[in-house]
Amino acid sequence: MAAGGATVLVATSGLAVDGTPWAVEIFDQTTKAVVGACSMGSQCSVAFAANAGLHTFVAFVAPPSAVVPATGIRLSSHPLEVRWLGVRLVTSSPSVVGPGHAITFSATATEDVTGTKYSIELWDTSTHQRLTYCTHGTTCSTSLIEPGAGDHVVAADLALTSTTSALPAVLAVSAAITATWVSISLTANTAAPIQGGLVWLTATASADLTNTPWAIYLYASDGKLVGKPCNAGSCTASIAIPGGKPPMFYATIARRVEAGDAESSPLSGVLTKVRANAATGDVEARSEAIAPIRVMWGVDSCKSFTQDPGGTTGLLPWVAWALGMPDFWGRYLTTTYNCPALSTTEISAAHAQHMAIVPIYDDFDCSAVNGYTAGYNYAMAASAAAAADGIPHGTGVAIDIEPPGDACPGAGSVDTGFVQGWYDVIVHFGYVPIFYGNSTSNSAFAQAWCTTVAARPDIANTSYLWSFEPSLIGSFSKASAPGYGPSQGGCAGFTLAWQFALSGGSAVDQDEATSQFPLWYP
Repeated sequence: MAAGGATVLVATSGLAVDGTPWAVEIFDQTTKAVVGACSMGSQCSVAFAANAGLHTFVAFVAPPSAVVPATGIRLSSHPLEVRWLGVRLVTSSPSVVGPGHAITFSATATEDVTGTKYSIELWDTSTHQRLTYCTHGTTCSTSLIEPGAGDHVVAADLALTSTTSALPAVLAVSAAITATWVSISLTANTAAPIQGGLVWLTATASADLTNTPWAIYLYASDGKLVGKPCNAGSCTASIAIPGGKPPMFYATIARRVEAGDAESSPLSGVLTKVRANAATGDVEARSEAIAPIRVMWGVDSCKSFTQDPGGTTGLLPWVAWALGMPDFWGRYLTTTYNCPALSTTEISAAHAQHMAIVPIYDDFDCSAVNGYTAGYNYAMAASAAAAADGIPHGTGVAIDIEPPGDACPGAGSVDTGFVQGWYDVIVHFGYVPIFYGNSTSNSAFAQAWCTTVAARPDIANTSYLWSFEPSLIGSFSKASAPGYGPSQGGCAGFTLAWQFALSGGSAVDQDEATSQFPLWYP
């Protein structure tokens, strides 16, 4: 039989089982499973299909059973053998490697094709090209090497031999294997002014390394290993740097330490040295060396930072005098409650001061933050307001997701539908989605976010988080701002802004953001 083809098995008994405690049953002795059972008449038939290999069938007249009967058998048939053609494809090396490294594919057929009209073929289904074919034996192999990052999907088949590249009559096809030549990129965010402090490093591979022998390693330019290796798609670590010019950093993908090689083992010191040597050898891929990203200080406010409707002086002069000149200011796009919308006067002032703006949408019921429709409708209104203000494409627009409480009792119901609705519309109109919320692990927003990005990694890769946790107590200014340290939700995402202190009566909340945050510079 061709792979996947069905045959009809028919068991005919000289003894009818009507009104008896027996049944006519057909068993697959290869898998020990019952494939057909009839409690009436003297005949039982069933269609059966398999992908590959030999299956042996036997029929019995016996008490009904889910397993091959050993006792109570009244009649038994002769064994019947049915063979299905099949072909299996494996890689003799990992299916994820770095550019310039080989991936070998080996196909094994269930039948020896020597002297037959069949051949074993390997195809690159990405390009629809036959890589190789073999007319002898049961195996056929080939290797691929790619100079750069990318994917190829390879499959094997058992088919009538053809000397052309046109698809011949195929009898069996293997499961496809995706071969990946992986690359790695690195970002570095300073957690404090560049004169000294923490640097957060995040390396991202172009493929998930979880089920591979590889891991991500982070290094300073002097070859010092930073943090722990990660057998995953991304890796984050921090390192304290002294004052002055910070070092460069890079990431590699190299063979990982096995799970049993714990730090506390007698070989931990040796393993540390071995992993440090991955900077120069045993490397599948390496990122470009980069310098840390600058951290900026800013504020956000309900009130105008130029002039409020009462005609009094706005907040900008006072903030610049009392706290420091902000690098950016967060403002609402539309009028809400007693908060005026971002005005043309403010936009002009930001331009004159070379100060960035974070557009925020807050004109909605803060308890109504669940469901795709809610996120969609808010994003439609926010995009229209952003366009009316002349905000260019590529700018971030933030949705304000407050914590559950007396003011927003329903905020705890924020869900994946709401996140997706906001994201889809904001991206459609050319803006960058920003989610202002509680990024603390297990918070309502963090759970909704992690559920969303697990199903849609594109949302984690192309939007940003603005965390309001931890919220610090104390008096701060631009000069005394804390090291960058927002809460992390425990899953993929770029938390590039942090509201670290509430107003405390000063009329402005204080924030930090990295220079990667998609700010608007009017």
